[in-house]
Amino acid sequence: MKTFLKIFGGLIVIFIVVGLFLDNKINITREIEVNATPEQIHVYVGDLNKWPEWTPWAEMDPTMKTIPGDLSSGVGASQSWKGESGSGGLKFTESSPTKGIAYDMTFDGDPTVYIAGMRYKSNGNTTTVSWYMTGEMGPIIIGNYFAQLMDTLIGDSFDSGLEKLKKVVEENK
Repeated sequence: MKTFLKIFGGLIVIFIVVGLFLDNKINITREIEVNATPEQIHVYVGDLNKWPEWTPWAEMDPTMKTIPGDLSSGVGASQSWKGESGSGGLKFTESSPTKGIAYDMTFDGDPTVYIAGMRYKSNGNTTTVSWYMTGEMGPIIIGNYFAQLMDTLIGDSFDSGLEKLKKVVEENK
């Protein structure tokens, strides 16, 4: 029993020490090339009422209910959501038909405000759309471990959403 306790205690110490050295910052970016102008893309990205046509969230959590804010587009547009996978909200802080959007995003139970958005880069007949999210995970140690997983967890849903956005925009431009 003493050997087990020593090994278990040693593993906990290793877990804590390693966790202290891991970075708690997240910086997730995914991009896609869309055969459309930034303005054509912005019709779907800049209006929260259009998000259900391309975002992956409802497929990931069919119980999710989205509650619209007072504005659906432009700076100040907002929405919140609740579902089995969690709840939170977002609010546009920037919105430009030629440059993209930025929004603050929060999750209930997490005091962090994550900065996220989509940027457009026109390439003549096509546009590169970049979806990004940045922030710092907490609490210390546990958050540091979770931060290491976020690129894979969130990045995959960004990839899915960008693919759907590309399809919707190109079929409806």
